[in-house]
Amino acid sequence: MSREPERLRQVLSSADGEPGLVSVREVADQLGVHPETIRRLIHDGRLDAVRVGRVLRVHREAVDRFLALQRVKPTRFQA
Repeated sequence: MSREPERLRQVLSSADGEPGLVSVREVADQLGVHPETIRRLIHDGRLDAVRVGRVLRVHREAVDRFLALQRVKPTRFQA
């Protein structure tokens, strides 16, 4: 008996039951940008994604890593 369907379910959902892979549109909605912006980030290599068939999917962890790299350190205000 193959364990592929079980493995696929593990990839597609995270430990908390939320999907592990999300669509480009869902990422764009979450970040408040246009889906084309997300596609551009993927094609530029700045956001990791996988292709499932003909569509791009993004791991939630990849979005978290991308956002962590985008953090801006506060600067000191000079009076």
